[in-house]
Amino acid sequence: MCFKCVCLYVQVEADRQQLLERVEKQEEDHKANMLALEEKNRDAENQIKDLKETIFELEDQVEQQRAVRLHTNQTILDLENQIKRLEENKAELEKQIKAMNKQMKDETEEWRRFQADLQTAVVVANDIKVEAQEELRTLRRCLQEEQEHSARLASELEQIQGASHAKLPSLLCFYTLSCICFFVFFGYSSCKL
Repeated sequence: MCFKCVCLYVQVEADRQQLLERVEKQEEDHKANMLALEEKNRDAENQIKDLKETIFELEDQVEQQRAVRLHTNQTILDLENQIKRLEENKAELEKQIKAMNKQMKDETEEWRRFQADLQTAVVVANDIKVEAQEELRTLRRCLQEEQEHSARLASELEQIQGASHAKLPSLLCFYTLSCICFFVFFGYSSCKL
């Protein structure tokens, strides 16, 4: 029973280590992805800022250069469409960042619950181990008591054999039955006590 406890403990510890490594790798991957998304978001914001400045400059030029107004208007329209796409991309990136933050929070909470469950399992395994060790000590003590009792009975048998060799077969049979009955009815319960 103690060997099973040790095996259970080793298995639980191995599973815990594997899960810990997997969670740490996922956390590193999430952090790397978040950094990449944040970098893209910053780039998009910078591009939006640059494009807005370009639009303002072009609008000033439109006022001064009415001759090229159609061309400038088309350029502005293209830039506005690009800004719209970049803003949509930015919104999507922000949504992804929010989703990843939520996922990391959920996984962290799940990891905490797993650690608590694992700690409980380790405590239970240790309790089982202690109980098995105590039971083993009790059985060893019981075995020692029975061996001592058997030695005393063997000594008594030798004395009986020396005193009355003629009555040996019947006494031996009676003695054997007495020993069996004593052990069956009293031996195991006395060990438990």
